[in-house]
Amino acid sequence: MSPSHGSNDPRDPPGPGGLAGGDRGEGRGAASTSPGSGRSAGAEGRGRPRGVTFQRFTYPERVVHWLVGLTFVYLLLTGLAFSHPRLFWLTLLSGGGPMARILHPWVGLLFSASLGAMFFIWARDMGVGPQDREWLGSVRAYATRDRAGVPPAGKYNGGQKLFFWGMSVLGLAHLLSGIPLWFPDGVVGTGAFSSGTVNGMRLVHYLTTVAGGLLLIVHVYLGTVAYPGTLGAMLHGRVTGAWARLHHPLWKPDEGN
Repeated sequence: MSPSHGSNDPRDPPGPGGLAGGDRGEGRGAASTSPGSGRSAGAEGRGRPRGVTFQRFTYPERVVHWLVGLTFVYLLLTGLAFSHPRLFWLTLLSGGGPMARILHPWVGLLFSASLGAMFFIWARDMGVGPQDREWLGSVRAYATRDRAGVPPAGKYNGGQKLFFWGMSVLGLAHLLSGIPLWFPDGVVGTGAFSSGTVNGMRLVHYLTTVAGGLLLIVHVYLGTVAYPGTLGAMLHGRVTGAWARLHHPLWKPDEGN
């Protein structure tokens, strides 16, 4: 659930980078030139000619992104199954109810660890400044693809940063609320949790899961339907100069910005 929107297809209609998702601006001069182009990597920062590609995500970043996404999908489906008898059939996707109950908390730990790694990787680039607040004020123009009304973005736009922080907060709440549900008798000698605490944390757990699921829908929509081609960037890690110029014109990967 890392930030990853903005199409990799230069044919897309004009518009800034995606609203929610975490494009990782690798920015270490990692560029490749197609055969016969005769252009250096530095030329991409100035004119970003056709045929030059830049690394947007490293391999470890892509692994972390997919771990966060896939583990959350599992938690969402099994959590829905546990929430209502009519949805219990969803546990069949993981081997039935008993197996789902065993795997759910352990997959939750993997999700939390992956989310922690994602936070460590991207947090330093997710500070919200005046430029980002200006971008957030132009969300309506973004939604209507009014490129002239949307401020240019760097490696990440304001929406991507907001998504990052939102998922980080929800992930922490998901972890903390899950502890009393997994260990109702207490942990590390704290004594048993009261029934009120367990029930309250169950409600928090469900609400954070639903909120995360809604953000996931937006994340997937922007990365596939709204901006076709973005998924490829998270698969192979590279974007074209046309993509960079269109969606993140202030991003200068050859200069480390």
